[in-house]
Amino acid sequence: MKIKSKVLMPVMTLTLLLGALTSCGKTNNSNNVTSNGVTSNSGGGHEKPRTLSIMFYNGGYGDEWVEEIVDEYMQLTGDIVEATPDKTISNKAEQQLNSKNAPEYDIFISHDLNWQNYADRGLIATLDDLYESETFDGDKFEDRVLPEAKNLSKYKAVNDNEEHYYKVCLTQGAGGFVYNEDMFEEHGWAVPTTYDELVSLCAEIVKTDIVPFAWAGGGETRDYYWDYPIFEWWAEMDGLEAINAWAELKGADGTYKNGFDNFDPNGKAKNFKKAYEMWHSLVAMNTKYSNTDAQGAQLITAQQLFYNEQAAMIPYGQWAKYEIEAANGGSFGFNARMMKTPRVSADDDYYNFMVGFGDSMIVAKKSPNLEAAKDFLKFMATKQACKAFVEKAEGPFLAFNYDDVDLEDIRAKDSYVDSMYKILTECHNFSLASNSPIIVANGTTEIQPWIANVRYYKEAMANPSGNTADIVFEKVYNSARNSWSRYCRAAGVN
Repeated sequence: MKIKSKVLMPVMTLTLLLGALTSCGKTNNSNNVTSNGVTSNSGGGHEKPRTLSIMFYNGGYGDEWVEEIVDEYMQLTGDIVEATPDKTISNKAEQQLNSKNAPEYDIFISHDLNWQNYADRGLIATLDDLYESETFDGDKFEDRVLPEAKNLSKYKAVNDNEEHYYKVCLTQGAGGFVYNEDMFEEHGWAVPTTYDELVSLCAEIVKTDIVPFAWAGGGETRDYYWDYPIFEWWAEMDGLEAINAWAELKGADGTYKNGFDNFDPNGKAKNFKKAYEMWHSLVAMNTKYSNTDAQGAQLITAQQLFYNEQAAMIPYGQWAKYEIEAANGGSFGFNARMMKTPRVSADDDYYNFMVGFGDSMIVAKKSPNLEAAKDFLKFMATKQACKAFVEKAEGPFLAFNYDDVDLEDIRAKDSYVDSMYKILTECHNFSLASNSPIIVANGTTEIQPWIANVRYYKEAMANPSGNTADIVFEKVYNSARNSWSRYCRAAGVN
């Protein structure tokens, strides 16, 4: 299915025609103010509408945000944009970018895009000029991008002497516990602020016919949603400086060859292990705190339990509201929020793992529409697009600065959006995304931070005593040591 933004509607057709006509003869210094008040400083010197093609991953954010932003961009520029959702985008992007001919798509938007590898092979465009340019709001694009996202979007490709921007991060994320706010208020349950309070809360919830947590370890497993609170506990105990150093995957001697040091359960992974131990004590050792056979449950089962108010909480990422409502065919019958992950210590600050922070927007180097592609990315950074994304995706935020984006009307009517806003503005935000050569060569799912993408949540539910923190992290450490020379060879480092 291609989303072609209502170009057959008379009003939209007239808008596009007027946009094309008014752009004729303009110089690259012209400023065009549209009916919605957005000022274009990007030019408009093209004599006819340009055609732009986008492929995007249609998952937990849905496609309404793309349609809305594409519509607004088309009204502003007079360009014609086609956006195609595809869940196999990571494979198709490789095929498209590596084609001898110009690709069918100019922009690719998704998670799991191997963009550093594409940069090494000269398949994607450098975006230095985009970061130096002005957005349609008149702001410098680079100033609109979150500092952490700027750092992550730079890369020094092989055979290149300096770093360049090769991508734009898509979202700044959040992950943890989504909860039924109305249910909490009805039962007089306080939102926990510490781990100990969370433990006490679960003990209270099971006195009713409601289960504390709904989650799924079977089928299209989403047991990795437990990573989010565990990573946040880990970051709280270690601190952001140590977490950022960990993500470089260098050994204690500063070399990559001993990078397996990062998985030492008595060294750099000590607090990662402790965070897992906290989860194990709360969840694996208390099966009544989870839905029946959670380790084998399908995702839809966990979603339905929360949707039908049979579970008080569900571990999830920022796309929870949109995805759960879509799976169940309608809006929640209650107010849902994501809580700040309860802290290890009441004396510490809150931490938020930016789920999906590695998601990317990249431009094909062979695109015949490079300037139009960059203009579209400029528009993505505008206040208008930032607000549209939050509203249509129902909670997630783009990886741009929202300080001057007015969300008061959305926050007032949507408790979930309000909770996401508070998490992103009141917590220490961090990510494990990294441009370490070990990660680039071997992939995040192979290494970071569970070796070979092997987690132990569902195994621990089925056999708690066989998957204690001591046992699990000794396995992880041994796997890292046994695989590390292979990882280094793939990365060409020692």
